[in-house]
Amino acid sequence: MNFDEFDEFTRKLCLKTQRTILSFYENPDLLVETKSDLSPVTFADKETEREIREAIQVLYPEHGIKGEEYEDLNPNAAFTWLIDPIDGTKTFTAGCPLYGTMIALLLEGEPIFGCINFPALGKRISSDGHSTFVNGDLVKAKANRPLDEALLLTTDYFEVAKYQNGRAFEKLVSKTKMTRTWGDCYGYYLLATGNADIMIDPIANPWDVMALIPIIRGSGATITDWFGNNAAHGNSIVAANTDLHSEVVAILNS
Repeated sequence: MNFDEFDEFTRKLCLKTQRTILSFYENPDLLVETKSDLSPVTFADKETEREIREAIQVLYPEHGIKGEEYEDLNPNAAFTWLIDPIDGTKTFTAGCPLYGTMIALLLEGEPIFGCINFPALGKRISSDGHSTFVNGDLVKAKANRPLDEALLLTTDYFEVAKYQNGRAFEKLVSKTKMTRTWGDCYGYYLLATGNADIMIDPIANPWDVMALIPIIRGSGATITDWFGNNAAHGNSIVAANTDLHSEVVAILNS
């Protein structure tokens, strides 16, 4: 088992699932339900995850599967796939193209492969934690960018104070050049491709995090939880260019 095997498998799979997703995208009549945690879900989310699960079960029947919309399968397997069928469902339902399908493969709880497909943009980013590629081309995060020149991204500006230290976040904002909410998985894409410098989420589920870890590491950037610990074991994310990351974490926890 190697990167090329998983990359080709997920590439073909994402070509199929993006057709499903795009058939519902920008549909004003799309039914949006509210889950018990008050997050939105659509038939596109459910059908996409079902298609991914079905493909994994055919090719890797001994692997475990965990996803956002359905129950765990083979929870004690050494290899486990994590699926977020549409990361950014609110973005998707608003007709904004900055959403994506996230797929990660874990070995004994640590991510060894991750990919994100952006159906509306025609881009797919993937990594084994050593090198990161967009549509087959190698990409790298920026380096040697001072904090006062940095672009800071987050998914929801107002959620930071709800889950973490809002005053410390405002301090970070004041020290950077620009802050935008080009968030969800797309913010991490911008970081990994050298177009942004910091991307943070104050709260996150495992299916939001695991695919990001190889992608960010493989681009040469750094990803941890809010407190600088292993992101795979946390419920928040701080990702940044490596030369900025420790400073960002220190400010957020000041």
